[in-house]
Amino acid sequence: MLHSLDQILPSLQSLGLWTYWMLGLFALLEAVVLTGIVVPGTLVVIAGGMLAQRGTLDFFDLVWFVAIGAALGGEISFRLGRWATDGLSHRHALSESLHARRAADLLRRHGAFAIVIGRFFGPLASFVPFSAAMAGMAQRRFSIWNALSAVPYALILPAIGYGAGRALGTLGAAAPRALAVGAAGLATLAFLLFVVIRLRRAFPLLVEIAGALRDGLLGKPAAQAAIGRFPRLSRFVAARFGTERFLGLTATILVVLFLYIAGAWADSVFDFLGDSEVVTSDSRVANMLFAMRDARLVTVFGWITDAGGRHGVLPMLAGASAALLILRRFDLFTGMWIAAIGNQLTVTLLKSFFDRPRSALGYFVEASGSFPSGHAAGAVAVWAMLFYLAWRTRILSPGVAGIGAVTVAFLIGLSRVYLVEHYLSDVLNGYLVGALWLILGVAYCEWRRRDLHPRPTPARRWGAIGCVVAALAVAGYFAFTTSNPLNPAIDPPLQTIAQPEALLETGVLTDATETLLGDPRQRVNLVVTVQDATALGVAMQGAGWLDAPRPGLGKLAVAVFDDWTGRPLPDPLVIPTFWNDRPNLLGFAKPAGGQPDDTRLHARFWDSRYRTATGAVVFLATLTREDPLEWALDDDTVSQTGPDVGAALNQLATDLRVGGAEVSLRP
Repeated sequence: MLHSLDQILPSLQSLGLWTYWMLGLFALLEAVVLTGIVVPGTLVVIAGGMLAQRGTLDFFDLVWFVAIGAALGGEISFRLGRWATDGLSHRHALSESLHARRAADLLRRHGAFAIVIGRFFGPLASFVPFSAAMAGMAQRRFSIWNALSAVPYALILPAIGYGAGRALGTLGAAAPRALAVGAAGLATLAFLLFVVIRLRRAFPLLVEIAGALRDGLLGKPAAQAAIGRFPRLSRFVAARFGTERFLGLTATILVVLFLYIAGAWADSVFDFLGDSEVVTSDSRVANMLFAMRDARLVTVFGWITDAGGRHGVLPMLAGASAALLILRRFDLFTGMWIAAIGNQLTVTLLKSFFDRPRSALGYFVEASGSFPSGHAAGAVAVWAMLFYLAWRTRILSPGVAGIGAVTVAFLIGLSRVYLVEHYLSDVLNGYLVGALWLILGVAYCEWRRRDLHPRPTPARRWGAIGCVVAALAVAGYFAFTTSNPLNPAIDPPLQTIAQPEALLETGVLTDATETLLGDPRQRVNLVVTVQDATALGVAMQGAGWLDAPRPGLGKLAVAVFDDWTGRPLPDPLVIPTFWNDRPNLLGFAKPAGGQPDDTRLHARFWDSRYRTATGAVVFLATLTREDPLEWALDDDTVSQTGPDVGAALNQLATDLRVGGAEVSLRP
């Protein structure tokens, strides 16, 4: 999906009926106090409204699922507040929490109506029910207001997404595909950073709430009876959540994360081996990125991809090793090398086992297998580990370290996909492999870490910093100066053909056009042979057609505003479609005069890359009667048998022949 909020759930559309359950779950999680701080349910529900605008979801079915999820989440937060009342009364983080203070203030000023207001303000959706329980609100009164608040929430947010989808869909339909991919990448990175920042800010509060819930639960008579009945099991479970030693809460979190990521990795492997759509999607993304390759972006991503390879990783490992030895942090030194060596051995074995060929579209020459991506794995296992070490040695704060790790890993993975050195599934699987070894490396560091380390002398500290700076300088030098061998350019060459009309009939070229998002649009109507694009433009304008250059975002924004206010749309306005992953080279529109106000005739032409023996250019073309905006908003396929399309098609062929072109009509 192109739309920025849609990037929150890149595979949402592919979930089918489960999409409703997924959106309801996000609405529930945002309303639960332990998860609402970090789960952006509001944005996800708005993204669901965009899917409803595209016809993927039924709007009112979406409303029911979101309303039920939001109401259940509120009930859970209220009951958690009852459990935690005694344990949280004197805890510092709750009294200092901005969310808790705002929730309490809303309740003081608006009473039960605060439940409705808080529903629309992210984390407050969970803190208002939690605070209401702590303030002693009656269960029945809360449940009534909680159910009432879920209805406008479930109606208004999807409606916002529905309206935003219409506007963004139109703007996106005419945006270059490079801009579309860039917007998707920035949206994904922004989402990841958003979660990291929220989690960093909320962590002390979450720890206090979890501790209070534990104390409240253990104080229940039923819990006390269970503890007395199963003392050994109770001690074992309690030890798993203790904070005094590594084998307590720290080890529990790391084990759960490891098992979850291992399961996700296995699932990604099964998808790669057993789902042909994964391979198809990989090829589509690779072809699209190759078709829109930009020399400046290639240069930038070339630097980034070098930083993720041996030219960046080896100097950084050497510099970090020297720094840790100077600081006498042998625990961190060993953990770093566990992650680095284990990751490299695993990637090498997996590449050999799967032996997936590299794409022929790759910019640089690569000899190893494609699945999984070693750069992506190293970005997590090595670069993220380095940021963890910077936090543990007090060079960076935990928030800065987390943001830095996410940003670097994301950019390295994106560089591999953009340069088509790896398929998208290679990078995602590589991230998971690297995450497994990152967890193992961190686990060793936490196991061997001692709470009290001798403060390094200034000489040692500056020596360690000097090693890291030198490593960064060496990595940067190699990244900016290394000249990697390039794959030969495989841009399809111009070819000569004797019978242009046979290109589509024999299947040499595809006859399908698509929207920006890859949805089918229509079949090619015409094969036109003319001396060059200039001659084609002269012939079209001589036949009364208006030249319609590709519209920019400014013109499209004006068009959306005109459509919203009921004013006439700009004329001509021809939003590009794609053939063979390339936007139409030329666009023309018949003047709107005398035609229905909402539909117009549009002609689009693509260079087929074929030439005749005399050097004439073979163009493929479509003729469409369409609303200039609505088709892009709704992604409707086009019927080629409209009221006057057939007659207009014959007239266009006649006019082009008069202008000196050879024309073949498609049946």
